[in-house]
Amino acid sequence: MWHQLLPHATSFDAFISPNEDTRLEAFISDPDSFRQERLILKAEVDRILNKALRQLPARERYILERRFGMRDGSELTLEAVSRILKLSKERVRQLEREALLKLRLSLEGMRSQLMGA
Repeated sequence: MWHQLLPHATSFDAFISPNEDTRLEAFISDPDSFRQERLILKAEVDRILNKALRQLPARERYILERRFGMRDGSELTLEAVSRILKLSKERVRQLEREALLKLRLSLEGMRSQLMGA
């Protein structure tokens, strides 16, 4: 019955070609290895982002960390950050914009270094 339903089915134990000693099962991804790969990639992205954030002035870094929840996962509004820093919402928005620009430039520079290495 299975042969009628799947006329072209092949065993995972089959070799990929007559001239190869590699079996099809070697090409099946392991879900655990994919998760591990994602964890490693996330850790590397976090490391690079933190390196770029450390290059910002403390106040700008603080604003980005609070606005985007980088400290504890909770994102604060412009108004909340402005109350904490005793600045106007507009000034916090300006500082956030400047910080994001600096962060982008820093990350682009790091990318150039990584690609050139």
